[in-house]
Amino acid sequence: MAGQPKKRARRSDLQWTREQRSLAEEAVRRLRARKDQQHQLELLSSQLIGSLHPKQLEFFESDSKKRIARCSRRAGKTHLAAIGLIDAAVKTPGVLVPYITLSIKNARRILWTTLREIERSWALGMEFLENQLTVKMPNGSQIILGGCQDPGEVEKFRGPAYSRVIIDEAQSIKTSILESLVNDVLEAALLDYDGELWLCGTPSATCSGYFYDSDQLGKSPFESHYWTLMDNPHLPGARQWLDRAVKENDWSEDNPTYRREYLGEWTRDENTLVYRFSRKRNLVDELPDYQWQRALGIDLGFVDSTAFVVVAWSDECPETYLIHTEKHTGYTSDDIARKVQQLDFEYKFDRMVADTGALGKMIVTEINRRYSLSILPAEKSKKYDHIELLNSDFKKGKFLVVDNYDNRALVDELELLEWDPMERAKGKFVERSDCENHAADAMLYVWRESLGFLHRPDAEKPGFKTPEWYAEEERKMEASAISVLDGDSVPWWEETGFDPGHEVING
Repeated sequence: MAGQPKKRARRSDLQWTREQRSLAEEAVRRLRARKDQQHQLELLSSQLIGSLHPKQLEFFESDSKKRIARCSRRAGKTHLAAIGLIDAAVKTPGVLVPYITLSIKNARRILWTTLREIERSWALGMEFLENQLTVKMPNGSQIILGGCQDPGEVEKFRGPAYSRVIIDEAQSIKTSILESLVNDVLEAALLDYDGELWLCGTPSATCSGYFYDSDQLGKSPFESHYWTLMDNPHLPGARQWLDRAVKENDWSEDNPTYRREYLGEWTRDENTLVYRFSRKRNLVDELPDYQWQRALGIDLGFVDSTAFVVVAWSDECPETYLIHTEKHTGYTSDDIARKVQQLDFEYKFDRMVADTGALGKMIVTEINRRYSLSILPAEKSKKYDHIELLNSDFKKGKFLVVDNYDNRALVDELELLEWDPMERAKGKFVERSDCENHAADAMLYVWRESLGFLHRPDAEKPGFKTPEWYAEEERKMEASAISVLDGDSVPWWEETGFDPGHEVING
């Protein structure tokens, strides 16, 4: 009733049983323990951050949500990445913090050892799950290591919310994959915590791709930071070592490898690239309207991708066009045969070739026999020589790639595929094992089978009454006279037809 004082709580309502009090005390104890643990983690994390050198610290303390660390070799970006992951995991209990690079193998090689060394030195209480490449923090956060080589791996990072994502070796990740990872997956995943995205890498020889554009274009949303091994105080002998390396390798100041790998500068070096492909020169919007012949090249794989590449050429033009690319993992012989039939129905191939190395010969023979196909073995000898011939066509603009969604996988390979520097030092040309080349190999096989090189331009007819016209008429008269003497034809002066002189006189 209004105006009456409220009833006081009965004493029995404030009395807990022994079990209730014990549970409450345990809950308070655990809460205080978690707070103490979190405080200790934050203290250790701040001390870890203090180990960064000035250039790393400038990058770390930036307010920008998107940052690029463009570094030379041995500049300390792995140490920075490890501390960045730990810091994000400590700041937000229970969060996932991804470290993404080209492959799981690379992630283990680059970062796993560094995180273990930090745990040994700082005793943060991290738990290492080897099979999952996951590090559990005492506050419930997890650092997860992953690779990103194909669209399927991009999807693995969709779903959770992240407070910080670090992408390392960004220069080596395919443009289409990195673009999809950032724009389609990570942008939304960072929204919950208003998180940060770090791109780390060393300049590539191609001077192209998502990492290059993000670092160099004026309208890029990424804030760019740059330092080299000379800024790393943990390498006191860096100057002497670099001087010795320059002398031993006979590098000039303009040497692309020296400037790219040790000065961290964007320097294009086509000599390190397997293919001399250029987007400006070799990409076209569409296939011209001619009568085309088409061929299919196949590079077989199962764990690795099986690649299908279609090229077209015509007697009416000198250029050969690459019009379609597909890559699939886990394809069986039946899957390959059905895909070939599907493509053949669409393009009506004049010829088809496939890699018959290893088990490829058995697979192709079985496919031909069971599905009545005519897939020929690809010519694989003298690979380097034929790559150079194809590069000549690339440089002359005689081999063109239609700029469509299907061909993006091939363009990625062409822009990233490099010769192994260790093998090149021995005088051998071997493609780097960590670069994909399946579509590129299929392209090479089918290019060797295409017949675009047989095109011959039509000779222009000489103008009327020009010296060339008179010479051609004289040649015809002489040939006709010889035919008449041999009794093979009617004299030219008795033939009826168009008289250009009469036309001009009476015109």
